[in-house]
Amino acid sequence: MVWAFLLACAPEPEITKVEPLDLPADRSESGVPVGVQTIEWQGLSVEVWYPAADSTRGAPEQVDLLDWVPPSVLEQLDGLVLPLLATSAVRDAEVRFAEEPFPVVLFSHGLGGMRVQSVDLSTHLASRGYVVVATEHVGRSVGDLLPCLFQPPVEGCELSFDDPAIADLGLLIDWAESAADDGFLAGTFDMERIGVFGHSAGGDSTVTYGDIDERIDAIFPMSGREVVTRDLPVVFIAGECDGAVPAESTAAAAATSGAPYVEVAGAGHLAFSNLCDLDLTALAAPLVGRDDVNPIFLDMITTLGTDGCPPTPPIVEGCTTYADPDETARPIRQVLTAHFDIHLRGQEADLVEGWPALSLTP
Repeated sequence: MVWAFLLACAPEPEITKVEPLDLPADRSESGVPVGVQTIEWQGLSVEVWYPAADSTRGAPEQVDLLDWVPPSVLEQLDGLVLPLLATSAVRDAEVRFAEEPFPVVLFSHGLGGMRVQSVDLSTHLASRGYVVVATEHVGRSVGDLLPCLFQPPVEGCELSFDDPAIADLGLLIDWAESAADDGFLAGTFDMERIGVFGHSAGGDSTVTYGDIDERIDAIFPMSGREVVTRDLPVVFIAGECDGAVPAESTAAAAATSGAPYVEVAGAGHLAFSNLCDLDLTALAAPLVGRDDVNPIFLDMITTLGTDGCPPTPPIVEGCTTYADPDETARPIRQVLTAHFDIHLRGQEADLVEGWPALSLTP
């Protein structure tokens, strides 16, 4: 009788609500709500974007780009103001549970970048049913680069000639493997389906890491030029007006790899990121002519940080103006999502159908 009473009074087990991924047919369109969390793990700040529950409420996060500027640089740039970067992710939103777990996609940033530099693409993939994971690569992040702008360099100047992303991407997989069984994402994603995408130097890291880690099932290098040597699904994509990594070099890497190559009409180097929002032209103006600033380094940073950002004129012959990054963002989202849907979800998709801003070379 006592056991019967205890069983009758015991709380009912918590039932996890399953919410289907009801996604628009147009892969450039966002899908479900997106959540974001930052996890400190083994010395890394790991940014995680994930599909969130339909009950998600609250204002989408705005990223303060000043958080990535080292104090030593802020001291040199008294009164520096940077715009807030609007995102579609809600901080600490409840995780979504769907009919099947989500594939995992890693992101690698380029020289002078940061883990949130392509947040539009990261949140888009999360809205389409992926868990996206990124971190800073010490030795090529914006926080390592900016202190080197001054002469002598201020505290924090730490550029690396080796590729720091390779070890970081391995650590991100280690984190994901631990989080798959324990933590706020436990049971929601599938470590048997892993992709990597990256931009510029991060595009090269994407190829290098995909070549050496057989757990990677598909990669998507953006403005990269490394050749794939493993039998691995890959699409190379570049901007027609990219002056930092010429489209021809990305096309050559694709041809040597025997992989599809997609070119985005009118796009510059930063079309695959949100870094045009930094407005580096305005940021650099007060630094011109300062005795404590390295003019060569300033010119390099300004050129790299404005390539693809109207109204800066392109340096590529035949390009008179950059396409609006808001206009090129949609076809880029289409190709990125279609590629991973094909190779991580087993779905049928057309990479470029219906997008006149794109050209595809098999």
